[in-house]
Amino acid sequence: MLSPALKSIHDAVYVLTISRAEDRQENVRTELGEGNFEFVYGVDKRDVSLEQFVSDGIYDEALARRTDRRNKAMTLGHICCSLGHRMIYEKFLESGAERALIFEDDVVRFAVDEVVIAEMVAAVPEDADLIYWGWEGGGYRPAWGGVKIALYHVQHALGLLRYNHTMIRNLYSQPYNDHFDVAGKHFLAHSYTVNRRAAEALLKWNTPVKLNADNALIYAVMNVDVRGYLARKQLFGQRSADKNDPMATLTA
Repeated sequence: MLSPALKSIHDAVYVLTISRAEDRQENVRTELGEGNFEFVYGVDKRDVSLEQFVSDGIYDEALARRTDRRNKAMTLGHICCSLGHRMIYEKFLESGAERALIFEDDVVRFAVDEVVIAEMVAAVPEDADLIYWGWEGGGYRPAWGGVKIALYHVQHALGLLRYNHTMIRNLYSQPYNDHFDVAGKHFLAHSYTVNRRAAEALLKWNTPVKLNADNALIYAVMNVDVRGYLARKQLFGQRSADKNDPMATLTA
């Protein structure tokens, strides 16, 4: 069941899915509870083609390659996933709501006591535009982190690294309070909060589509287009990211 305390600070709760993913929709009902969310039906990669996306100007492969730090194009599945998140941002902005909680349909709750979640909710930073409730990667700057950052700045100046100087400065998370850190570079987009400012920024970053959904969050946060935080205690995981879980990714 979705935490009542967590739900109470959101005006809307959206779950990205596709029509044929009935097993995933049942997973959401089990994890969050019927009536606690609204499904948003995204784009199924079986119904579209890369060529059509390029022709329609929905996806810009040249721009995607220029933006990606490794010059990689996006898979059709990732393009569809990014479009689905974009559909949620648009729906949220059209609704007039102020803050939305967004999930993907392979979300799984972690066993965290409601009292603890209530304490976390009470400590949400007032200036938070985006909050990760689950993620991979990131962390505080290690002892050798200053050397890495300096090297990255040099690499960018020489045209060898596509992260700009602002992104490099915001590579690592920083402590904020007992329950939240200022976000740095963190992966996954299966459970996060956005306000209107964040939704607008993420729409801008991925129109046309050029970034995987979680990379759009990373770029917006590291460029300080949004003020991002992450919950120190993760509340949600992602089943398809767990190698021991039979639920496979839809983005490959």
